[in-house]
Amino acid sequence: MKFKNLLITSLCAVLIILQSCNNPTASGSKGTSSNKQITATDSRGKIISLPHEAMRIVVLYNALVDDVYMLQAGDKIAGIPQQVYEMEDTYSFLSRLDSRIRNKSIPTPTFGGQSGNAESIVGLKPDLVLTFSTDEDNISQLENLGIPVFTFSSLNDEKILEELKNVGKLLGKQKRAEEITGYVSSEVKKMRASRETSPKKIYYAWSKGRIMSTSGKGSLIDMAITLSGAQNACPVPVEAPNISAETMYKWNPDLIILWNSKLSDVYSLKELAALPAVKNKQVFVMSPSFPYDPHTVKFMLFAKQLRHWCMPEYTQEMLDEDVKEAFEVMYGKKGLI
Repeated sequence: MKFKNLLITSLCAVLIILQSCNNPTASGSKGTSSNKQITATDSRGKIISLPHEAMRIVVLYNALVDDVYMLQAGDKIAGIPQQVYEMEDTYSFLSRLDSRIRNKSIPTPTFGGQSGNAESIVGLKPDLVLTFSTDEDNISQLENLGIPVFTFSSLNDEKILEELKNVGKLLGKQKRAEEITGYVSSEVKKMRASRETSPKKIYYAWSKGRIMSTSGKGSLIDMAITLSGAQNACPVPVEAPNISAETMYKWNPDLIILWNSKLSDVYSLKELAALPAVKNKQVFVMSPSFPYDPHTVKFMLFAKQLRHWCMPEYTQEMLDEDVKEAFEVMYGKKGLI
């Protein structure tokens, strides 16, 4: 009986060993699923790990939707912000890349504004959600539900490039990400090495008519202004200071740049009527805004548009040619703009 029990035990052990050798998930075996794990670090410094490249993603901010289409991963999108359909220039351009955008058939799991509906997001069964690091409530809710969230910060040029490369890994588009970031890095290097500089000071006003809200030293906009070769009129090292008309006169910018605002938002302000930039009609609207979104790698084009406004020698024709070339590289297609 003892011999029989020993024989049975030995046979079981052999079967377990054989099964382990043939099991693709066994530790140490080649081609294991653990070897297929894809990892990338997001803006929080958190390592996001997926068992395979993301196949269904929900994107909660417009700029990040743009990033996904640049990576040629639009087919993976399962949900987008409602604003993609509402912003005319964004909708018009992305409609040319995806018939689902054109037909407005991609779900929009948002309440309106940038507020995401966690229940609706979960219902779309994403294996990855893309959002900004400031979207703390959604991040916490979704991660508590076991949904991986990759966050962006877009703090500066280095972060934008790094974050695009990292999300490219998770989407199985690492080569595309390298192509885009390599090109943008090269263009930025040329701009910084250029002797084209201007003593002009630029005041940047926030969107939706918030003329007395600007971007200070160390901000993303400050980086783009500096890259253009001009100077940020705001000397305050604060991300988003609110100022008075008296402060505007004290800073005395040469140009005022508007984003998603109207010229009348400035020209109708009686308290700014005597400001030299206003009197000299040196107020410009970054419109259409889509080609110059500074929260994406197009911060480089934002800076080039500023350079054109500050330096007449960098002509409209030169800017148009640069934008055309950049779009061909960024989206991997010709004739988009």
